Amino acid sequence: MADIADYNHEPTIDPRRLRLRPNRPAVEPEPVPAPEPVAEDIADPYGVGMDALASVDEPVAPAPGPVHSALFDEAASPTLSQPAQWGWRGRINAALGTKLAPKPESAETGHRAAVEAIQRTLPGSGTVAVVNTKGGAGKTPTAIALSAMLGKHRGRGVVTVDMSEAGGTLGIRAARTAPVERTVWDVLDNASRLMSADVEAGELAAYLRLQPTHDEILAGDTDSSYDNVIGENECAALGAVLRRHRDLLIVDTATTPQAGAWQWAVHHADVLVVPLPMRRDMAQHAYAMLDGLRKRGLEYLVCSAVVLLCATPGSDPNLETAIVDEFDALGVQTYVRVPFEPVFATGERITLEALSQSSIIAWTNVAAMVTDALAEAIVERQAGYRQRWAPAPESAPEPAVPTFAADVPSFPSPQPAPAPEPVAEPPAVPAVPAVRAAESDPARDLPLDYRPPVEAEAGLEVEQDASTVEVHQPPARTRRPQPPKPSSFDPYA
Repeated sequence: MADIADYNHEPTIDPRRLRLRPNRPAVEPEPVPAPEPVAEDIADPYGVGMDALASVDEPVAPAPGPVHSALFDEAASPTLSQPAQWGWRGRINAALGTKLAPKPESAETGHRAAVEAIQRTLPGSGTVAVVNTKGGAGKTPTAIALSAMLGKHRGRGVVTVDMSEAGGTLGIRAARTAPVERTVWDVLDNASRLMSADVEAGELAAYLRLQPTHDEILAGDTDSSYDNVIGENECAALGAVLRRHRDLLIVDTATTPQAGAWQWAVHHADVLVVPLPMRRDMAQHAYAMLDGLRKRGLEYLVCSAVVLLCATPGSDPNLETAIVDEFDALGVQTYVRVPFEPVFATGERITLEALSQSSIIAWTNVAAMVTDALAEAIVERQAGYRQRWAPAPESAPEPAVPTFAADVPSFPSPQPAPAPEPVAEPPAVPAVPAVRAAESDPARDLPLDYRPPVEAEAGLEVEQDASTVEVHQPPARTRRPQPPKPSSFDPYA
């Protein structure tokens, strides 16, 4: 055991005389390199920030997450296996307390599948533009109905903005207004504050109008005392602010395709929704608009566009087939029939309670198809398959040699006719009636509900003629087969 005298050589420590000093690292840390500045050629008159404007044009793809095992996932959705609530099965369940499930091919199953598709998780924020260069096509009611269905089934995070040059009727037709009606100009005046680092999450809600279906409306200003109009810079600032605070942006556009606001909305949209009443002038304007987008190098927007066909009172029923044939030549792939809704034509505020049951089901299907198209478009944009502002290269056709009237002699010299060669007559073959396959009519394949394809009912009508035998399937006006379900696309595969 050591003696205590061995420790007398250590000096006595007085704690009151000590001074506290910060601990300094032995090695100085390496300086962090400053981020590269964003190019200064981007106009920022509202103080949103160069980084925010650049992120709208070129969003960053999220990092891949951990792989999820599907070992314990359910084979079928529990929503689709719930007891029926529609039809005679629903009445029996309500009266007797049974739990009869709806049939797989029933309309209730299709409606549940549509709701489930709307509630899917999107891989990023998306933008939907409602466009048609013809006035009175129903762009504002379409934007309100689509926003209401998405907000009803997805919850908060859906906002619809009026990007008309001089202000449209979005705030007038919305279901609910606010005590203080703020507009897009109020957001632009406070854009720098809303994009700052210390802004609160709910500060933007003071400028929006919350609807009964949990979606929000940012109305345009219809005051004629303003001298400025919504242009490209204003739309860029609005897009940066709204996409920072919300998940899904729906843009209500005007009718001038040369305006900066219209151009910005189209070039920054992931999916186009084209409302098209069954009128020839409406169809001609929509065709010219889509053809112009295709010539600008935006074929991907034309291919992913969702065209809503609405048979208005007095419209020609044969016009639908002609519209589908012409739009197919442009590359349009998705058509949806929506019923005519008198509430849209009254000019009053649009509420879901005022819509008919068929309209609610139809617009739920539209929202489901738009959600599926958004999921696929966002993945393509993040993967770099979609290049904005870069027209696709096209192979230039070889120029034909022009022929003028002066190059053609007025009196050509007569040429001797060659002697006809003897042709052996073929042996006689008995006439066989030709069988002509039924041509697929695109207008007959338009979806009326959101469900997997159903086998066609048995029974084909056969029309026999003296020369041909044509086999075709009679059109079913009440319910048509649905193409393969788009919601099977997995954006994380």
